[in-house]
Amino acid sequence: MIAANYRKNPQAMALQLVLDFGRALVWATRRPTTAAARTVRALRGATFKAAGRIQWPVKAITPDWWKEAQRAARELAAEVRAATLLCC
Repeated sequence: MIAANYRKNPQAMALQLVLDFGRALVWATRRPTTAAARTVRALRGATFKAAGRIQWPVKAITPDWWKEAQRAARELAAEVRAATLLCC
């Protein structure tokens, strides 16, 4: 469905067609079961690879200060739990 402002001003749509609003190609989809769909997927992957649009997942590295804070919080929770059980 075309927005009303694009129907009134088609040149605005033409100017935005060149903008790169596309998403990165998702590789985590199931393998297609038909030969035609596999061919389409292979051609799409080759096109995205040639255009440089493939983004490989980057593993986030947890900072050491965060790991240390989480460990300290677990230790404090254990101490509070033990102190609560002893006092009653």
